[in-house]
Amino acid sequence: MKTHVLAFVATGLLAGCAVAPTNVAQIDRLESVGENPRIVMMPPDIRYYLLTAGGVTEPHAEWTTAARENFAEAALAHTDSMGADMTLLREDDLSADEIRYETLHSAVGLTMLQHYFFGTRLPSKGDRFDWSLGPNVSVIGEDNNANYALFVFYRDYQASGGRVGFAVLSAVVGAATGTGAMISTGSEFGFASLVDLKTGDIVWFNLVAAGSGEMRDRDGAAKAVATLFADIPTSRGSAETQ
Repeated sequence: MKTHVLAFVATGLLAGCAVAPTNVAQIDRLESVGENPRIVMMPPDIRYYLLTAGGVTEPHAEWTTAARENFAEAALAHTDSMGADMTLLREDDLSADEIRYETLHSAVGLTMLQHYFFGTRLPSKGDRFDWSLGPNVSVIGEDNNANYALFVFYRDYQASGGRVGFAVLSAVVGAATGTGAMISTGSEFGFASLVDLKTGDIVWFNLVAAGSGEMRDRDGAAKAVATLFADIPTSRGSAETQ
C-alpha cells in the first residue's frame, strides 16, 4: 500500500496534476499561554535511496544520516524567524506513544496526498481540509511542555550512474525506433505538518517536490528547510487562513 501511494504521489508531482494548493493553513498565527509558542519537532522522517540500473531502490544509510542531521540543524536555526521556541526530539529518546504518532503522521500524510491533493476526494470530507492525528496526541505536548508538534516526511531517490546510462540509451533507442519509454532517473518529494497538541488537528501543511534542496550538504538543507517551511504560521502571524 505505501509503495503504491509513494509511486502515485511522485507521478502526480512530476505531472503537475495537483488539485489543491500545496500549502494549507488553518491558523494565521501561533498561540501560547506562555511568552513564546513552544514547538517540539519530531525526528525528521527523511530517507535517501539509490535507484539502480535495474530500477531497484536500495536504502542508502550514509546519505540518510547526513540529510537528517543537516536538516535538523537547519530547522533549529530557522526557528528564530518563527518567533517560537523549538526543541528537537531524538529517535533514541522517543517514548512508545511518540513513536506511534510518528508512524501515524506518515500514514495520515500519505492519505492526504492521495485523497486531498491528488486523486479522488473522500466523500466524508469533500473539499474541506479536515485532518487530525487525534486528541490523544496531546501526550506529546504534556511530555515536552509544547503547544505544537512539527512533523517532517521526505523521500529522495537518486539514480546511480548505471541508471542514468540506461535512461540515455533507452532514449536514443526510442528516438530511433519510436518505441522507447521514459526511464525514471530519480525523484523526490516531501511534506511537513504542524499539529496543535491540544486538539490533534493538522493546522498547517506544506508539500514540496523536486528541487526543494539537496539535504546531503548544509547549504542544500538550509534551502530545503526554507522551502518546506515556507508560509508556516509564526507568533506574529504570517500565514493566510484558508
